[in-house]
Amino acid sequence: MPREIEEQEYQYLQGRRQVADFVETIWNDPELAADAKALVKRKYPKMSIPDYDLRNEVRETFAAEKKKRDDEEREAKRKTQEDGWKAEREKTQKEYGFTDDAMKDLEKFMVENNVGSYEVAAGYKAAKAPRASEPTSQHGQPWGHTSNETFKQIVADPEAWGRSELMKAARADQDRARQQAY
Repeated sequence: MPREIEEQEYQYLQGRRQVADFVETIWNDPELAADAKALVKRKYPKMSIPDYDLRNEVRETFAAEKKKRDDEEREAKRKTQEDGWKAEREKTQKEYGFTDDAMKDLEKFMVENNVGSYEVAAGYKAAKAPRASEPTSQHGQPWGHTSNETFKQIVADPEAWGRSELMKAARADQDRARQQAY
């Protein structure tokens, strides 16, 4: 049994039908459907839209797996770099004979001067402040001069030793000249 409606209600229902037709074309459009469904989901978060919800779950799963892989790669890279730095630090410390305090000073120097290599920084620091050599002792004397006969002659009479050396050099030159003449 048909029912009669007023003109105003008819216009309202016609407007709703036009909106429904308009929204349906967007909802079913392959390029615009995702955006339309996202807007509806934003307005009504509890509403079930099976294809949209499934797509989001898959995206979230893939994003979580990618994040996990990226985090593992980043951690592996960080560990490799850290191990490399530690090895270079130990090698430099051993090679240059730096103490732990000297290594702290070296690292402070590296930070202040933007030096990224322990080897370069240690070479610079060692050149600027060379270590004193360890004294060697021969027979209880610092350089062992007392056991050297030449040193004893020099100490006894430096001028006589110098004349003697000059005469030896002159004779050696004369002997060489004679040999070349024959």
